[in-house]
Amino acid sequence: MDKIKNNEKDMSVIKQVLSLQDKKTIELKALWDKMFDHQPAISSREYMISKLAYRIQELAYGGVDEITAEKIQATAKKIKSPKNSQNGKFNPMIGTKIVKDYKGNFIEILVVDGGFSYAGEIFKSLSAIATKITGTKWNGLKFFGVAGA
Repeated sequence: MDKIKNNEKDMSVIKQVLSLQDKKTIELKALWDKMFDHQPAISSREYMISKLAYRIQELAYGGVDEITAEKIQATAKKIKSPKNSQNGKFNPMIGTKIVKDYKGNFIEILVVDGGFSYAGEIFKSLSAIATKITGTKWNGLKFFGVAGA
């Protein structure tokens, strides 16, 4: 019997989340006012839909537990700490994807331990990748349009 109730609850949550896509912006704002005690930080549809979808699930299943919330806060502080920023130099986290459309080709770079992965190879710098792609010397930060350029 519990399995049936859980299944019904899951289907209800899924339907509520999926219905957000069909709502007009004014309807999303009205729903936001019912579910939150503050205005959205960004008024775009996509932002409101994602936050409302999370809130629907949070109300149905519960939010992040206290231990996980503390880990998230500790990680956020560590990421923002000055000693991690290397004096403003570009220092992306491992797993970050850098994408660019160059002459109609979609380029995807993955930050890996010790460099950047592109087309099955590991490069020490974005400049090396930009040079390989264009055939001419480039500042990789400028080519990819990333911070610090």
